[in-house]
Amino acid sequence: MPAFKFRLDFLVTLRRQREEEAALKLSRRLASLAELEEKIQSLWARINEMATEVKTLGQIGRLTGPLVRLYGEYQGRLRQDLKKAEELLVLSRREEAKERQALIQAITAREAIEKTRDRQKENFILEDRRTEQNNLEEMAQIARARRLKQTVESDEAS
Repeated sequence: MPAFKFRLDFLVTLRRQREEEAALKLSRRLASLAELEEKIQSLWARINEMATEVKTLGQIGRLTGPLVRLYGEYQGRLRQDLKKAEELLVLSRREEAKERQALIQAITAREAIEKTRDRQKENFILEDRRTEQNNLEEMAQIARARRLKQTVESDEAS
């Protein structure tokens, strides 16, 4: 039996590579999102710590005007950083959705070619079996004809 040869194997390989690239991009994006979320949490934690510090200093009477101003300026910078990080998080989530969709498309494209390959292989195997069955039937007919001929010749000889 000759071996099955799929002419578009290079396309399966190419689509698998594209799928792997899309998966890698998505995994990097997810790691970036995790870092951004961690940064946002740390900024919120720092803002809450500062509020606690200011409250504590106010209760013990060590809160001065310049210190309030410094805390205010620092908290303002933290809030700006927080706003930028949240905006970046929103943009990154949009990009994540696009990259996830690209991965799904890459998987679908690869699977479509692989299904085509599998169908062609199945058809090849069925055709090979049909050919083999036809050959066996032909050989059986030849053997039957030979036996019949031998029977006729032995009957004529007797």
